[in-house]
Amino acid sequence: MRPLSIQVPAFLATLLLALTTAAVTRAQAAEDDYVFCIVQSMSDFSGETKTTRYYSAIFLGDYSFTTGVENDFYDYLKEEAGVQPNRGATWCFKGDSLAEAEREYASHVRDDKQVFRVVHTKWAPDNFTNRPLQDFEITVPANRWELTVCVRDHECEDGDDVRVSVNGGSVFSGEIVNDWACSDVVVTEGRNAVELYAVNGSGRKGNCSYADANTGEIRVSGENVQTQSWRHRGGAGSSASIIVTVQ
Repeated sequence: MRPLSIQVPAFLATLLLALTTAAVTRAQAAEDDYVFCIVQSMSDFSGETKTTRYYSAIFLGDYSFTTGVENDFYDYLKEEAGVQPNRGATWCFKGDSLAEAEREYASHVRDDKQVFRVVHTKWAPDNFTNRPLQDFEITVPANRWELTVCVRDHECEDGDDVRVSVNGGSVFSGEIVNDWACSDVVVTEGRNAVELYAVNGSGRKGNCSYADANTGEIRVSGENVQTQSWRHRGGAGSSASIIVTVQ
């Protein structure tokens, strides 16, 4: 018996390819945008109606799916800030980098101030999506079973606090700055757990964007060195870990 052959129309094949590509792009793009939102409110000030635009902080998110964020920001203003926002007068904008988003944010503020009252709320979504750090494979000198673990804030020094432990033992606790803070740690052959815990979100220090994210970089050194950065959106209470395999 000859195998069954199914002919797929060209337009359908193209559609399937587009849907597959979109799904892959969506998965790769999730939470890689720098987003901020604006909610408008018309209020009565001493008998005169004035329009205010409330700005969120800049935060990491997926710009393709901002409806939930817009609703959360609206609810925050109404329930916690005592504002009466205009339903439907909510917008979100993005940049592909933090610097681009900050320029976009400043441009909107500059234009809006010509017409509206502008309020910076520093609000950001508080839901944290755990992005585990990637595992490291480290070699160590045969005569010295030690690793050097270092952490720093690789972005603006905004007062981020972290705790780092290796195999349950604390190696660092406190504020990270742009200079590396390092500790030598005795390890065993095989798997060793490096745990990173974000004590706060942005510590709100210095001339920073205050995007409510705990950011930093971790470096583990033996005979080889591996480094990666983290961004804990929502910050406080979030954690990630690296399994360091010592060879």
